[in-house]
Amino acid sequence: MRYSYSEIQLATDNFSSDNLLGEGGYGFVYKGKLRNGQNIAAKVHKEESTQGFSEFQSEVFVLSFARHKNIVMLLGYCCKENINILIYERICNKSLNWHLFENTSCVMEWHRRYAVAIGTAKGLRFLHEECRGSPIVHRDMRPSNILLTHDFVPMLGDFGLAKWKTNEDEVQSRILGTLGYLAPEYAENGIVSVRTDVYAFGIVLIQLISGRKAVDTSSQGQESSLRQWALPLIEALALHELVDSRLGESYNTYELYNMVRTSYLCVQTDPQRRPSMPEVLRFLEGESDHFQHLTDQFIPHYSK
Repeated sequence: MRYSYSEIQLATDNFSSDNLLGEGGYGFVYKGKLRNGQNIAAKVHKEESTQGFSEFQSEVFVLSFARHKNIVMLLGYCCKENINILIYERICNKSLNWHLFENTSCVMEWHRRYAVAIGTAKGLRFLHEECRGSPIVHRDMRPSNILLTHDFVPMLGDFGLAKWKTNEDEVQSRILGTLGYLAPEYAENGIVSVRTDVYAFGIVLIQLISGRKAVDTSSQGQESSLRQWALPLIEALALHELVDSRLGESYNTYELYNMVRTSYLCVQTDPQRRPSMPEVLRFLEGESDHFQHLTDQFIPHYSK
């Protein structure tokens, strides 16, 4: 629905700095509460940003069709002169990025990490396979864009870069997204398909397992890729070296194996060798018998 500017102004206490949740290239996000008690997050796009307006249009269009329990709900929008605002339901428990990398007081438990992997996969499956109309490619799948509810249900957010596709064929696009999550064919040639999201999801899986950032600059100022670090360990079956050391022994070995195998298949260089999101979900849940052609890509490395 369309909200008036005065409604959002009142809900956010005139966009008070105390209500500022975050800032990005698009603009600012403020928390607030509507008169009916609905907690909201108001995403205000910068006036001077042409990309901001295109992102605004993309999010309104995409989220009008994307209604799923693992996708943040767009409640409405507000337009006033050059100010464009998106109004979302507010997710109370911050982002996966915060829980993995910024929360120093509490380590995210294994069972929550596994549940986040499953829920995120369901959200992507909906976008790729079940959304009314055509597949939607998120194009910016990363922990910062996975929000968590009070009971750690993951909700996909930030659809400013999402691309609505008329079919599942690859198309060329301007390269947008976040370093460390860009599939090779996208980073090099701007080629976008649903497998672009699958690659990024594979990186997120490795992060859930390892508690490491996608790009590490801590080693003598040199950037190192999470994928480059993880693949040799996976191929050597050194799964214990992959797991976040903060977890100790408190992880489920069977679930770990399923997540490791799935992540390995997702980050294949050749997009045709990556699984679809329905296959990804079934891999994560341990149902692999129907996908032997994909499993065979993973198993040989364990027989060396």
